[in-house]
Amino acid sequence: MTPMDISSTDNPLAALDSHVAGPLDELVQALDGTGLNAALLELCAARVEQMVGGGPPARNPQDDRERVVLAFTEQYVLDAHGVTDELCAEMNAWLSPPELAALTTAIATFEALARSRAALKGVIP
Repeated sequence: MTPMDISSTDNPLAALDSHVAGPLDELVQALDGTGLNAALLELCAARVEQMVGGGPPARNPQDDRERVVLAFTEQYVLDAHGVTDELCAEMNAWLSPPELAALTTAIATFEALARSRAALKGVIP
């Protein structure tokens, strides 16, 4: 599943509370309009799913930008307080402030969905 493919039927929270599905879908659609590269978002979503839900391995980064973004993604999911000033400086070298804000929001969204899917596995069809 790619980040832009998240729909109410893929969202485990939608089965529990229909009021959650609409805003979450709107957030994901808003991420699509941020100007961030869709392949970069998909790479982050796959890595988050792998880390949290045991999904298939994400592809390897193809360049330094993807390497830095994946390092940020991994640290954010493991322990957001562990994101260093050095890593933030690297991120700022590759992304504009609006892109970085959008990416951070995207990673948080992907993590919330992955953790929900993991927690509700077997409970919700």
